[in-house]
Amino acid sequence: MNWIVQLDDWFRAHTHEGIELLAALVRQNTVNPPGNEHLAATVVEQYLSRYEIACTRHEGAPGRTNLLARVGQGAPVVFVPAHTDVVPAGGGWHTDPLEPVVRDGWMIGRGTTDDKGPLASLLLLAAFLQQHRAAFRGTLLVGAVADEERGSNLGLKYLLQENLLSADYAIVPDTGASIRQVSCGEKGLLHVVLTLHGQPAHASTPDQGVNAIYAAQVFIQRVHALYGERIGYTREAAPAPFSPTTVNVTTISGGSAFNIVPGHCTLGIDIRFVPGQSAEEWLARLRCIAAELQAQGLCTAFALETDDAMPSFVLDPDNPVVQAIDASVHALTGAPVARIAMSGTTVCKQLIERGIPAVGWSQDGSSQGHMANERMALSEIGLYGRSLGLAFLRLCGAW
Repeated sequence: MNWIVQLDDWFRAHTHEGIELLAALVRQNTVNPPGNEHLAATVVEQYLSRYEIACTRHEGAPGRTNLLARVGQGAPVVFVPAHTDVVPAGGGWHTDPLEPVVRDGWMIGRGTTDDKGPLASLLLLAAFLQQHRAAFRGTLLVGAVADEERGSNLGLKYLLQENLLSADYAIVPDTGASIRQVSCGEKGLLHVVLTLHGQPAHASTPDQGVNAIYAAQVFIQRVHALYGERIGYTREAAPAPFSPTTVNVTTISGGSAFNIVPGHCTLGIDIRFVPGQSAEEWLARLRCIAAELQAQGLCTAFALETDDAMPSFVLDPDNPVVQAIDASVHALTGAPVARIAMSGTTVCKQLIERGIPAVGWSQDGSSQGHMANERMALSEIGLYGRSLGLAFLRLCGAW
């Protein structure tokens, strides 16, 4: 069977269907919080039922629906989880963010690129494969998952903790990059809360106190000394294809009144570290800086707490899932796929930790995710669906 021709014909014939499906998904208010992913899950379920594809619902909390569906049978099992929750719209929109608008070949609406556009491509592919399931051996595990935008505790983490899924490979359609780029690695993540303690005193006699906000100012200056030419990026070299580690003070609060020398100041710190570094190493660095402040009398004590920590990962570029994507992209574009690494975090980390080789690979989001007037080129529905189909069939040995 000429899979390239078959996929081209299918997605061309179902262009309008894909647009309607994406519009229906965008109309579902799945802003997280509170989520209400059950609204989008119902749309997914109804679409799959048209093609007699069975699915199961799994909820970590009422209304926080994860939906799983299988097409095909046997190994390998290729898991593709697209999330149904979206971030709040925010200001600056020219249209209603939950009422999709099609204009000049684009659809405007919250979630069009992150992540309902990729979900529409995935669902159309599932429908195609259902029609041809006798022609290949392997399983596409479709995921419409919840809570990605707020840490996945009720989404992929819940599914893994409850042993509700297993797979041989995973493709996470949530990079915002084009099919010409596959993410084979991610930086580690560390969120730290640092509280610097001082000595309260009457503001008219500041010499009798220790100003914790001033201590925070010095701490920030010393973190600044880590930066190179780009603010936020450390001076240290990074292994290709990663950018250097980033360290950013992202929240600050302190003091209690105008007339009191502040006795505490709390900083939130975001660190995205490269392979070869660890969360423990960065905690030690921050602890050393804070201890120096205390030794110099700039603060009386400090507390350093970890709010979240995830390791970095790098997937071997020769892994079969990367090779399958490369073959797919070359077949459709004539060019090889570029291996990239992400500074942000996707659910690839949780899948890698479970021993499932995972990559980030998605539609071209044109840097629209989380932006006002988020939009996606409608041509991406078919392009990503076809390329995802070829990659799946290559992993199955059918193409």
